[in-house]
Amino acid sequence: MSSPAASHLSPRSSAADTASADRPLGDTLDAVASEVTDLAIISDRLQALISAALVADGTTNADHMREFQAIDLLVQRLHGVAAFLVALARETPSEWRANAAAAAADVALTDLALRLTGAAPAPIEAEEAELDGSGDLELFG
Repeated sequence: MSSPAASHLSPRSSAADTASADRPLGDTLDAVASEVTDLAIISDRLQALISAALVADGTTNADHMREFQAIDLLVQRLHGVAAFLVALARETPSEWRANAAAAAADVALTDLALRLTGAAPAPIEAEEAELDGSGDLELFG
């Protein structure tokens, strides 16, 4: 019995199976690594923002320090997972293919799904990106 994830993978595809959605698995792994790296950079920036806000407010305490360490661990783990995915992508035989579009069908963010499937360019690194006004922000006071 195969898992749902396995249905998105195929050995070398035939000409009939070749579509924009069917791409080398290594390319898909590289796209995921890029997204994870971007998340690590964003997390690092959030850590700095939260730290500065709490210090400015004078509310830092031992509990906050533990949470700062947890955020730091999150950043390190995200970078580690990204490095692992890049290395795995390099080791993946080029004939291994995946239906990235089918795998991304449940991804709620359209831009993310397009990047993961190779239908859109990789994101600008979070360090260089500016907010583009996409998404909604609601502040409750």
